[in-house]
Amino acid sequence: MAQVKVSDLKKAYGATEVLHNVSLVVEDGQFVALVGPSGCGKSTMLRMIAGLESITGGEIEIGDDVVNDMQPKDRDIAMVFQNYALYPNKTVKNNMAFPLRMNRVPRDQIEKKVAEVAEILGLTEYLGRYPKQLSGGQRQRVAMGRAIVRDPKVFLFDEPLSNLDAKLRVKMRAEIKELHQRLKTTTIFVTHDQVEAMTMADKIVVMRDGNLEQFGDPLELYDSPANKFVASFIGSPAMNFLEGKVEGKKGGLTFVTAAGLTFPVPDKYAAIAGQSVTLGIRPEHIEMEGEGSDGAVPITVSVVEPTGSEAAFVLRSGPDELVAVKRGRSNFAPGSTVWIRPEPDNMHFFGADEQAIVPAA
Repeated sequence: MAQVKVSDLKKAYGATEVLHNVSLVVEDGQFVALVGPSGCGKSTMLRMIAGLESITGGEIEIGDDVVNDMQPKDRDIAMVFQNYALYPNKTVKNNMAFPLRMNRVPRDQIEKKVAEVAEILGLTEYLGRYPKQLSGGQRQRVAMGRAIVRDPKVFLFDEPLSNLDAKLRVKMRAEIKELHQRLKTTTIFVTHDQVEAMTMADKIVVMRDGNLEQFGDPLELYDSPANKFVASFIGSPAMNFLEGKVEGKKGGLTFVTAAGLTFPVPDKYAAIAGQSVTLGIRPEHIEMEGEGSDGAVPITVSVVEPTGSEAAFVLRSGPDELVAVKRGRSNFAPGSTVWIRPEPDNMHFFGADEQAIVPAA
């Protein structure tokens, strides 16, 4: 195991710079997820750590070594790819044993190691099969097994679950997390799926356009996003955003949209009274009622999306649209009027620069 340190990392293809001075420390034994939309630079950074992409600027350290000019095979890392990259003409056993044979490990040690890892991954009964005889999830386990047998300092995963169906992805998420808890090997996991990142990682890196937007614990990013982009990317359903103004009146602060939706605002935001801001509120932090009460405002139900244990409601008032999530069953139907109240302690405000506005203590 080893720490991975990235300092002022840059990557450019000709005049086009795709990674801009990214700095990051992945501590020894941590599971860190890199997330962001397609083209944000997350896979490029992973490939640079692996040595599969050249470094335009900056420095990468793995353990005590600066690896900028080190060949991939000398970095003591193992990478699991999106397409598994298995040898179709080799059995599961020989696919897993291949890196050990390349390193001239004695045959008896190879047999022992492959058997141990196959037992961990539930592949023992498949050791004699070829990749074409396996399901997608089994192939992914073989790819992971080939990485594990090497006992590398660092595991690198490049969107390994994106080719699996939804049910299998959930199962594999749990298996990879359990495997990390067992092996405690430093792991960097690239995904575009924020749910994968939230459920699997110790820390999350959110990237956009080659920049690191925020790095922190999953719940830290969820509860205290640094900016509007992170707030919109982390969480499902996504955070609601309303444009409006915070007004200070005798009865206290209120947030008012151009269409007239008005919500009470906690006093800790007194410093932004009179400012045009964006209100962010997560769907589960909107209280819904069938009758009006203090602080609640009427709004029309446009769409109902039941999922069994809960339902999502698309709510509209003129041009303003919100999504609210309510657990259990309800009788709110499309076209009906409900009363909503955002939870005051879970309001987020963003300025014109899209950075989060930190309230007074």
